[in-house]
Amino acid sequence: MGPGAHHAIDLGGLFVNHRRITQLGTALAVAGALCTPGARAANDAMIELLKVLKDQGTITSEAYEQLKSAAQGDDEQNTAGQSEIKQAAETLPKVETKEKLEISTPDGAFKWRIGGRLHTDAAFYSNDTGTGDTTTLTSGADIRRARLAIEATLYRYWQLKLEYDFAGAADVDEGIRDAYLRYLHTEGWPLSITVGQFKEYLGLESITSSNDISFIERALPSRTFNDIGGGSDGRRLGVGLNTFGHNVWTASGGIFGRNAAGETGADDESDPITFVGRLTLSPWHTENRAFHLGVAGSWLNPGDAHTVRIRSRPEARIGADRLVDTGDLDAADVNRYGLEGAGVYGPFSLQGEYLRGDVNRNVAGNPDVGFHGWYVMGSWVLTGESRQYVFEEARFKNPKPKGIVGKGGIGAWELLARYSTLDLSDEDVDGGEEDNVTVGLNWYPTPNFRFMANYVRVLDLEGGDFDGAEPEAFLLRAQAYW
Repeated sequence: MGPGAHHAIDLGGLFVNHRRITQLGTALAVAGALCTPGARAANDAMIELLKVLKDQGTITSEAYEQLKSAAQGDDEQNTAGQSEIKQAAETLPKVETKEKLEISTPDGAFKWRIGGRLHTDAAFYSNDTGTGDTTTLTSGADIRRARLAIEATLYRYWQLKLEYDFAGAADVDEGIRDAYLRYLHTEGWPLSITVGQFKEYLGLESITSSNDISFIERALPSRTFNDIGGGSDGRRLGVGLNTFGHNVWTASGGIFGRNAAGETGADDESDPITFVGRLTLSPWHTENRAFHLGVAGSWLNPGDAHTVRIRSRPEARIGADRLVDTGDLDAADVNRYGLEGAGVYGPFSLQGEYLRGDVNRNVAGNPDVGFHGWYVMGSWVLTGESRQYVFEEARFKNPKPKGIVGKGGIGAWELLARYSTLDLSDEDVDGGEEDNVTVGLNWYPTPNFRFMANYVRVLDLEGGDFDGAEPEAFLLRAQAYW
């Protein structure tokens, strides 16, 4: 061959060697990249690639074995590292910030939650005169509630709650609201035992949180009969038992004394004592449908004071007089009763209660007397949401808006109406009888905020100091709770 041909063969050899060198460099670069911690999942694919390169003669068998061993060792290290990271993550606390602030262990055996509520109210009144005194309802604004609460679950079965109200509005002193310890027995038949200050089990609207009641204030009879004998918003010091079964019924019972912030009377006077029980039935309760029936009863001894006083404001609190009032009554004991019913069908709901208190007098010549009241209310959530039923507690919660304001939604809008009556006149007691009608509009821009407007009209006051008066009230509330 001539010099030209010999030169072509040399170039061909150089071309072949250059291609193999390039392929080997590429393989080494790929191997280095795939051996990094960020590419652990690709180790198997890399080994397959190295095998192809070895079969093509691009890398030697010795180089293949070395690179394969390095890849397998790296995979074992990555697996061990992932296991260590997973174990470490399982010991870290969980922090929940959606609609609440809660810190818990991964297994849920320990939880700490910080909650609270802020209710800012305004009231505008139109006073009236009948045949008795002129009402003296005073327009104004105030912080109705400003509470902080700490709740905890310890060792899964033990709970505690401490809630303090800083507001002190409408002649209610600031101070402790809920303060209790609770043990939960979950094996077999569910049972909870609660000790401390909490709400007694008398009535649906009374047991419902102020965050979730449909109107700005509870209906005429609801708080009236719960505050007899030292209660405050239905809260008393006591011991209570709760249980439920078959996803159909609940039962609650307890023995209570006075409210922790209430007056104790003279040093030689004993506190009031009351036994309370409540039984409810709910044959069905789903996300948008519920049916609820309940009955409650109580025997109350007023203690050495031997007196009780039963009275009520006109479903308004800020600057509001008590328009019906029995004054102090001598009492050996008081029997209280309650009937309740409610139903939810999609965006519509209906709720009503009847409450009664019979006072057995202890002064000769004073007849026993009985007082009673009832209400019925209906609501329509215009945007389609439903009031939520909490079966274990046999009470209702606010509807949750489907569309959040600020995220393209308009929140939930609710129209409401209520009729209520309370009769505190019987025998020789002229406490007065009051009939009210209330209409309202609620707006829930998010699950944690609510804006409320109520118009309250006293249809009739019969008897008592304000006989014949028919005052009006327009109430507003801005509410936040978490």
